[in-house]
Amino acid sequence: MTKDSSQIIADNNETSVDLDPSCTLYVCTSCRKPGVPRFPKEQRSGFVLYQQLNTAIVNSELRNIVKVRPTECLSICPRPCGIALSNSESWVYLFGDQNPEYGVDDILECLSIYVRSSDGFMARNERPNSLRSSILGRIPPLGDK
Repeated sequence: MTKDSSQIIADNNETSVDLDPSCTLYVCTSCRKPGVPRFPKEQRSGFVLYQQLNTAIVNSELRNIVKVRPTECLSICPRPCGIALSNSESWVYLFGDQNPEYGVDDILECLSIYVRSSDGFMARNERPNSLRSSILGRIPPLGDK
């Protein structure tokens, strides 16, 4: 994985590590809880989560490291709201059951762990509690041999 030394973030011990700025957080903007109408899209749980995460990341130490991208559908409709984490040559993660009312901080914490890992691998006990049981899958790095 290529590291850009201009992208530095302090970890919990106040030491610095180089990070890959190519991390992408995909947020399903189609996700909605049962009974919530499809339109207007601004009221969908997934769209609200996308807006909140985008704002939170812009105002965090992750702003130059993580790109937030809306996506129309992650095809996990029974488990709204869905997010996916990806980074070149790293594990890709798919999570469901995210809540825009209280899940943003846990997602930011998970992203911090993810970007610090050399290959994106996050053991279950490293992730925030809400992202332990909500994992739907992970895919090995594409460059993995």
